[in-house]
Amino acid sequence: MRERIDALALEGRTVRVTARDPLPVEPRVLALAAAMRIFERYPVLHRLTLTVAGAEVTASREEVERLLGPEGFSALQDRDRWRRLLAEGLQRAPQEETG
Repeated sequence: MRERIDALALEGRTVRVTARDPLPVEPRVLALAAAMRIFERYPVLHRLTLTVAGAEVTASREEVERLLGPEGFSALQDRDRWRRLLAEGLQRAPQEETG
């Protein structure tokens, strides 16, 4: 995935990622997966915005924390569970937000 990233910018408490199309996964999948990892490592950040081919997809810390449930970010330590949480989040999350 790294080779698909054109730019990464920090805008206050938001991380903005600009990626090249085509992506090997749906933009919503990438945005949610990236947000889970970024928010785990950097508690000061609160929003991730992924831009691909002019469309924007966002993921918030609140959305990720809701997805992780009471265990919070410690749930991400189990790789199989991480994948399951991501799949569940995609099923529950609203469709892609475009701007």
